[in-house]
Amino acid sequence: MSWDIFIQDLPEVRSANEIPEDFRPRPIGERELLAARIRKVFPMAEPQDDDWFFVKAPDMDLSLQLHLEDAKQVRYILVHVHGGPQSAAGIAALLRELGLRALDTATGDLFDAATLEDGL
Repeated sequence: MSWDIFIQDLPEVRSANEIPEDFRPRPIGERELLAARIRKVFPMAEPQDDDWFFVKAPDMDLSLQLHLEDAKQVRYILVHVHGGPQSAAGIAALLRELGLRALDTATGDLFDAATLEDGL
């Protein structure tokens, strides 16, 4: 079982309920640039194929899947949190690096680094 986080283009709102119904997220960047930024935050990330990264460390267990818009552009990143007490903090660091926000499937709202334990 995993906790899933969708990193994507989101409007500046306080909660997911405030996202306009007609809002359509844009792609978040080029695959190669995003891959480099993922490796910056997670130097131990192991790539697999063109769209997966696996992050395994003593306190972190994540898999990141890049969902491609086309051959170069990424629509969103789906992060599967498999465990580890530092995994949520790692996601927060990635969001800061990318300048993006995320949806938390556990809470049904925006990912909130202040309440990390609630999702996991």
